[in-house]
Amino acid sequence: MSLSYKRGQTTRHAARAPSLERVRAVCQALCSAHGSPRHGNPTNPFDDLIYILLSNRTTARVASRVYENLKTSFPTGAALLEASEAELLSVLAPAGLAKKRTAHLRAIVARLQSDFGSVGLDSLADWPNDRAEAYLCTLPGVSSKVAKCVLMYGLGRRLLPVDVHVHRIATRLGWIRHRRADQSHDSLEALVPAELRYGFHVNALVHGRSVCTAGTPRCGGCVVQNWCDFFRAGHPAQLE
Repeated sequence: MSLSYKRGQTTRHAARAPSLERVRAVCQALCSAHGSPRHGNPTNPFDDLIYILLSNRTTARVASRVYENLKTSFPTGAALLEASEAELLSVLAPAGLAKKRTAHLRAIVARLQSDFGSVGLDSLADWPNDRAEAYLCTLPGVSSKVAKCVLMYGLGRRLLPVDVHVHRIATRLGWIRHRRADQSHDSLEALVPAELRYGFHVNALVHGRSVCTAGTPRCGGCVVQNWCDFFRAGHPAQLE
């Protein structure tokens, strides 16, 4: 892919698929640097859905605290189902967007109870990926990225959710040329082997927050600079 850079902007001309050897090298370097952390995501798919929805548009620290308070106040799906709007608003308020989050959560638990007879997502364990993802995307507030995260973290599916950090890194590496993260899931899953997708996602998340940042990336200390189109193009001018 030919890229030109000016003041942090990119111009995308043509995509160039990286070799499998290059993909594996990048994934290994990121894994060695960051250790494939789980980022606090619960192993239960329903709990993970709540955790991820709370993580949207708030900090990880706040989301974790609100999630723990929610689990303490309403430890079971049945308790959530019986919770009043006022009770949920009070617990969810610190995460912001409390009215929207409360409305989404109440609608989700009611829907799961109606569809499965209980508040949970264990029934999805036997569903194929495409069916499970499609179902999750019918729930209020659930995007394709959120659905893929739930399936990856909560059900061990070999998918590759693309958030803003994963999208930024894949774009700077020269692997994709989609302008938005939500356009990139299929392209990246086609490039990254199934066994490497989890590691690439969780490590790219750390890397995007700490090194390959949106503003001025720390290219001088980047472990994947040898495979990065962004770095080879000489941007940014000041390397740390």
